[in-house]
Amino acid sequence: MSAFIPRTLLALVVLPAAQADTLKSETEVRALTDKVMAQAGAGRTDDAYGMLSPYALVDIRAFETARTNARSSRMAIEALVGNSVGYEFIRSEKVGESLIKLTYIEKTERQAIPWMFIFYKAPAGWAVSTFSNGANVDALFDR
Repeated sequence: MSAFIPRTLLALVVLPAAQADTLKSETEVRALTDKVMAQAGAGRTDDAYGMLSPYALVDIRAFETARTNARSSRMAIEALVGNSVGYEFIRSEKVGESLIKLTYIEKTERQAIPWMFIFYKAPAGWAVSTFSNGANVDALFDR
């Protein structure tokens, strides 16, 4: 069943002219992703994307395209896995001093949907390098 859930993935496309808002600490990074997941866990995917938007290092057009795709596929996802019923934090992984990956699941009535966020520590602070959500629950167990 999970193979039919559409997958959203933003690729890293850095904007040379745009400056993303940044977060000053890892604590702020975690607080933001918890807020994003509270929206996702309530079935408000569009609001979740909106909260990430100011902190995205990706081309805003790519980000908005992914947001639009997520909005349009939401009804299809709900038909397959049911409504969102919450979220759960899975883990945080840090590589060196410049990259953090936070992994969550959006809980639905019949399936977990993994969400993964990678933040990069730019000179001004932490910003979203990339994130994904989709059907590959098995990836949560790759360790």
